Amino acid sequence: MKSIKKIVRLLLFSISIFIFYCADGQNISTTIKVQAMEMARALIKNDFSVFSQYMHPKIVDFAGGKEKMKIKMDSADAAMKQFGVSFKKILIGDPGEVIPYKNELQCVLPQTTTMKMALGELIVETSLVAISTDKGKNWYFIDTNVYKADKLKSILPDLSPKLVIPAQKQPQLIPGSNKDQ
Repeated sequence: MKSIKKIVRLLLFSISIFIFYCADGQNISTTIKVQAMEMARALIKNDFSVFSQYMHPKIVDFAGGKEKMKIKMDSADAAMKQFGVSFKKILIGDPGEVIPYKNELQCVLPQTTTMKMALGELIVETSLVAISTDKGKNWYFIDTNVYKADKLKSILPDLSPKLVIPAQKQPQLIPGSNKDQ
């Protein structure tokens, strides 16, 4: 009878540890997705102060600093408006495997951006590389549509070799589907 109680306790202990780790993994995935959605909302609103919080410092440095990045973001927004292009929506997919590497957590998550334009809607499917330097509390996101994999690895040499960045997909144009403009 004592051995059965020991086995039951051991089994319950093992299950509780498993549940704890699964819940922790779910919390990290949720945090990644929520922060990526906050970044996407800031991009749509052209809110540089919020958007820049999610930019990796090495990417900011590579681009010439925050001031130059803000100027580029404002210029891009003005050009989009001039040509009648606007963001319709940005969908963030579920993060892939979170990989611990060199005191960071890293993963890839899909992003689908739909833009309204005179010819219709342009749908761009890409990936974001997500990096946390504080054990998953805060995340930086790098769009692989902007920074291709080879350039990204030169800017961020500490990317895990296990991090798989999917190949860029061809954008899709859906003609005349922007009826709500």
